[in-house]
Amino acid sequence: MTSSYWFRRFAFAFGTTFAVFYVVALGKDLALFTVFPSLGFVLAGTHHTRDVADPAMGFLAPAVYWYGWAATAALGALTFGVVAALLPARWTRTLWPGWAWAIPALSMIACVYLTLPWFRL
Repeated sequence: MTSSYWFRRFAFAFGTTFAVFYVVALGKDLALFTVFPSLGFVLAGTHHTRDVADPAMGFLAPAVYWYGWAATAALGALTFGVVAALLPARWTRTLWPGWAWAIPALSMIACVYLTLPWFRL
């Protein structure tokens, strides 16, 4: 299956676009769902704890956004991967995959930059 031309095009497109969509989801705070593990439930969309009466509520019921960001990125990358797999071969032969390593590397740098405020005191 990995030697299939269709699968290689899908995997190449999915991998590169997932990295880009993850940075966009992280930067724009676009989570498909929010998980509250201490309370045991999942809400659709991005939900921040904004309890003004008790600001410690964010500590008592922390929200986990990573799953939602990954799901958002996977959904967008799946779309691009399927489209790339269905494109005619003559359209995709001119693309050289040798530059593909740069997109995930730049995405990792962008993710580190976007998460730096979480580590400042």
